[in-house]
Amino acid sequence: MSASLTCSVLPNNDSTKNRMEAPRIRAMPLVPELFQNVSVSTQAVFLKSPPMAQTWARFCPNLDIVQYREALSEEKKTELDWRADKLVRRACANQLYKSSEFGWEVCSWIDIFGLIMDDRALRMDKRPYEFVQTDDNGQATVSRRIPDATLGLTTFDDYFLEHCFGCSVPDCKEEHGEKQPDRRLSQDRLRDMMHNPRCGLVVDGTWGKTDLVFPYAVYEAKKRGSGYEEAKEQIYHACRTYLAMLDDLARDPDNVAEYQTSDSKGYQLFAFMSCGSYWEVYIAWNFLDSCLVETIWEGDVKQFSRVYDLICIVDQIHDYAVNNHREFVMKHLEARHVRHEKTRQPSRLSAQTLRARESTVGTSDRSESSESDGTDAEDRKKPHFDARMPEWFLLKEKSKSARQAKAEETRNRNRRVRRSTPSLDTNDDSPEQKQGQSCPPKAEAKATKKAAPKKRGPGRPRKTRGKVLKPAKTPPRVTRSSARKITGES
Repeated sequence: MSASLTCSVLPNNDSTKNRMEAPRIRAMPLVPELFQNVSVSTQAVFLKSPPMAQTWARFCPNLDIVQYREALSEEKKTELDWRADKLVRRACANQLYKSSEFGWEVCSWIDIFGLIMDDRALRMDKRPYEFVQTDDNGQATVSRRIPDATLGLTTFDDYFLEHCFGCSVPDCKEEHGEKQPDRRLSQDRLRDMMHNPRCGLVVDGTWGKTDLVFPYAVYEAKKRGSGYEEAKEQIYHACRTYLAMLDDLARDPDNVAEYQTSDSKGYQLFAFMSCGSYWEVYIAWNFLDSCLVETIWEGDVKQFSRVYDLICIVDQIHDYAVNNHREFVMKHLEARHVRHEKTRQPSRLSAQTLRARESTVGTSDRSESSESDGTDAEDRKKPHFDARMPEWFLLKEKSKSARQAKAEETRNRNRRVRRSTPSLDTNDDSPEQKQGQSCPPKAEAKATKKAAPKKRGPGRPRKTRGKVLKPAKTPPRVTRSSARKITGES
């Protein structure tokens, strides 16, 4: 490490924070485990020196944008100028009208990540990722975080594997051969392999899913600069988690303590962070068995030159994802599929059953019991359930049960507190003050309302809706003298 390196080590907050940094040791059964520490380098932006990634990482974007632009066609240069100008105008408008965090995110998705979103070989979505941490009782539990965007690979169902992608543009010059659906990224095969206890490789940030697999980048956005430190902490945590997922992929499935090839440790991850109009670009890779996150670029997108640089960097990362990252993932999945075919259990649930179960997944913790990772409640009651399910699934189910038990305990405690509280109803209270005090459950109140007798008796007029009827005036008694007055006779 050079003397000009600005580097710090940030320990995590779980039980491993007091341990010395050690090589990342993996063993079966395979359970996702993030990198213990993260090292941070900022020499590229503060000292204006070449980033470490140019020497130690597999790929680093060309930060000399003038040199990068010279190799582009005139059509591509015109397109870049148009995209940069549009982003500058939108960023200035967001700054002028004090847009919300959502407004800045929309600006980023459309103007910066637009080409990535249009690429059918890649996926970009706001989705959670799960990780293992230690709770207050010292037990391992599964928690989750939700970045503003996760960029990964697309998986394919049987239809796309059979029909492939078609291009409707007559004069399209783009080569679609490398982006066609591949059976190594089949949703059914990945899901079945993931639920094999002798493989158990988690491919999605949400354990048990196969929608957006093996991310290559993550994005965090904040409305203003006050959330800068929080956004950086979220970026570092996401890098530790997703880089560990790529590390598990690169391992030899027959001996997870070793890597498949000598080049298997060349995996890496990119990250983007924005606080209003201020952006930073990171690159993370495995450096000396630690997650090294380096800041390679920063700038304000209200300036045309900085916007142009950012768009060129994102386009290079887009090319890396399609031409390098996707090939790296599919190459290392081959050995996983081979091991799965050798060790698959005939009694396991079929891929169609797993896919049907997965369609009923809930998002809240209260519905986690119905969240499908390939089994249901009846399967979990069977005596051979533990013997045929992967370790990550058992840990996730255990964490769900613990959260549900804790939530039920909290509800029971609150119910006891309400019952023990003396009634606040008094004769002096107005109906407005009494409203909402000691309210029965909705089901009980509904049943009581149905069972209550009607207040209106026979012959009583129907009550009007809030209108007070004036009593009818009784006509005066007609006498002989009153009749004379009416007719005018004397």
